[in-house]
Amino acid sequence: MGKIPKTPQGSPAVRATRFFVFGLLLVATFLMVQAPLAHASSGEGKAAEGGESAGVALPAHVFELEKVVTSIVLPQDRMIRQIAADVWLELTAVEHRALVSRIQPKLLNAFLRDFQRYFYRDTKYRAEKVEKGKRGYHYEAPSLLTPPKPKLDEDGKEIKEEPAEGDEAKSLFSPFKPTTDRIIIGLQNRLKATCDKILGPGIVKSVQIRGLFDQWPNER
Repeated sequence: MGKIPKTPQGSPAVRATRFFVFGLLLVATFLMVQAPLAHASSGEGKAAEGGESAGVALPAHVFELEKVVTSIVLPQDRMIRQIAADVWLELTAVEHRALVSRIQPKLLNAFLRDFQRYFYRDTKYRAEKVEKGKRGYHYEAPSLLTPPKPKLDEDGKEIKEEPAEGDEAKSLFSPFKPTTDRIIIGLQNRLKATCDKILGPGIVKSVQIRGLFDQWPNER
């Protein structure tokens, strides 16, 4: 068999090959960088500033916490229950966002303890009394309310109503409908008490559970 002729290093074929390989590496690097950026920009687990939910713009005084994820273990029953929840804070003023953002890790740790203590007895009850495959619990909050349309003057500009001297400032619009789920009502009240303890009273107007679901790995 004849020898395969060597291609000179400076030939057009070599340069084209190198350029092609370099292009592939560049595209791969770009995709690797864009993947985490897309996840980070999705809003999951971050404070939502001017974000939207189901087409409704979120007011600036609504703070979306990182997702709360925890596990409840029953050693004697050999059961594990995994819970994930979306928790939003309705603040009394937009200025409180900086405080909540700074202290968010401490607040989330306290929420984890609240979740574990709150759902422990419920988990034990479901493990012992509820039939396998029917123990799961899922909650979705009511849809958000749309804010009222602003009053406009003759030129179509928004009329900003200033409170009269001695009158209290007008409260911020709340986009949340009250829930009728007793489990969620009790949990929200407990988390609100934790907020008042850590952040101080008068910072958080309400705690809103926007979604909660669990799964039981032993039942798979």
